[in-house]
Amino acid sequence: MPRHHFPVVPLLLLTACASTGEYASGKPPPIDGPREILKGIHERAGLVLEKDAYGDGATNLVYLDQGWGPPETLWFYHADQGSVLMPYDTLVHLEQTGSDKPFIHPEHMTQFRFLAQHKTPNNPDALPVGFARHRDQVGLTCAACHTSQINYHGTAIRIDGAQALADISGFLHEVQAALTATLADDAKLARFAAAVPGGSRDNTSREAARKSLTQTLRWFESYNTANHSTTVEGFGRLDAVGRIINQAIRFSSDPKNSLKPNAPTSYPLLWDAPRHDYVQWTGFSPNEGAGSLGRNTGEVVGVFGRIEVKHYETEQEAKKGYPSTVEANELVAMEESLRGLKSPQWPEKILPPIDRTLAARGETLYQAHCVSCHALIDRDDPRRSVVAMITGVDIVGTDDTSARNIAEARVPSGVLEGAISPKGTKYGAQMSALSLVADLATRTVSANPVAALKSIANAKLNGQEKTAKQGNHSQNSDANPAADLMAYKARPLNGTWASSPYLHNGSVPTLYELLLPPAERPQTFAVGRWEYDPKKVGYVSDGQAPFVVDTRVTGNSNRGHEYGVTLPDADRWALVEYLKTL
Repeated sequence: MPRHHFPVVPLLLLTACASTGEYASGKPPPIDGPREILKGIHERAGLVLEKDAYGDGATNLVYLDQGWGPPETLWFYHADQGSVLMPYDTLVHLEQTGSDKPFIHPEHMTQFRFLAQHKTPNNPDALPVGFARHRDQVGLTCAACHTSQINYHGTAIRIDGAQALADISGFLHEVQAALTATLADDAKLARFAAAVPGGSRDNTSREAARKSLTQTLRWFESYNTANHSTTVEGFGRLDAVGRIINQAIRFSSDPKNSLKPNAPTSYPLLWDAPRHDYVQWTGFSPNEGAGSLGRNTGEVVGVFGRIEVKHYETEQEAKKGYPSTVEANELVAMEESLRGLKSPQWPEKILPPIDRTLAARGETLYQAHCVSCHALIDRDDPRRSVVAMITGVDIVGTDDTSARNIAEARVPSGVLEGAISPKGTKYGAQMSALSLVADLATRTVSANPVAALKSIANAKLNGQEKTAKQGNHSQNSDANPAADLMAYKARPLNGTWASSPYLHNGSVPTLYELLLPPAERPQTFAVGRWEYDPKKVGYVSDGQAPFVVDTRVTGNSNRGHEYGVTLPDADRWALVEYLKTL
């Protein structure tokens, strides 16, 4: 990440964090330096709790060597991408439902599996990882869904770029409940009105607070209603594309046209993402040209950025693009910062050491059964690149709900009916959902030409050019333009030990169970625990808390990916041991 992209204050952290060891305590020790800068900062400012709602407390916090230093990590955690979920002061001063404790108290936020942080200059109110301020608003950033934690025997391991266990849907519903409770309780409302900057306990402040909270509540009610589904996403999963589509519908027609987000997927890994030729679980998004900026613009739409969709009938008009809250230059900077992020290596000083003899046997099995789709990659090669292997759902056999929704969903064009598309054609009354998202991304990028040029230049500099998709899947054709969307992408498995649960929809809890025939995989299992099982490789998944994945529910099937499932059990364990080394 070029240094000029960082805000001035976080640069001061270079001195605060110069002596970076492997361990960072949940309570930072004294650090020499200006107190207004260094208070609460140690390493990457992480905070862990000795007691946890789900029994996963820790007393020690570890950061692994992934190519980033504290400045890169702290900037990534709270960089402003343009998300405007709610007023900043509302989140900071909102109380929990049924309590006068702050909603953002670490004990409360970790119940949704957000990662707690100490105060830092770019996070003065100690919001969790992935919360960022945009002017007077607050929203989410990539780090909320792409930073994970693994606990083992009281030590917590933070992993940048790994899939989080965050329960985004549960968090959004609980915010709605807290807003409702505040408006219904005069004492809560009075405390809130007095706490916000410039507020007091007089009637004027209370009525101003009531008006603001009511407006925010109405948005949450509308959003949560539009994204209701009988398939509950729970921890570590979100129908991200479905929710992006629904936000695009909100901007172009009416939330009542929203689709059911019934295809939860795990949050993809971010290391090496800028080096892939195609990204997303179905591989529909190319990285060439300004592709990464368009893709990240779509991500901002999903995490509550706002776009003002306009009806343009000529290409000359359309060049003006759509006004938005999207911070395009920050998105380019974040993508380039990710080029420096490496996959984590199994920490043998914390987790049990790898059995190298067994892993060597597993390597032979990997070459025979896995490498054709999951290529090996050198995490230390600065010029490494990744060719995605796209496999049709009819071949890989995994749950097809996500792919089918993307390929088949159609939505009203709304204000875009009769407008010119980026391809030069006119939109009819209906359009594919993916075309709607592409329109918003393309036109928003058009309104940010400097960022677009940076993105194109970076792609060329790193050798990312238009390529044909590789793998075993149907090819796009004029007769069936969505044919190649009925597929899922395989990627290199470096760092896969830190990415449970497995399959695109998180329907298999551990690597060992992924190697079992589908009929022998767990039909139900718990997800949301941070405690780790280093033998089977995955989070502890017994019991009923905090959330149970039922693989019989739409979008949750654990079928398919029947590679290596006929191996003898001893070979399965050897293959699992080798996967720890990647």
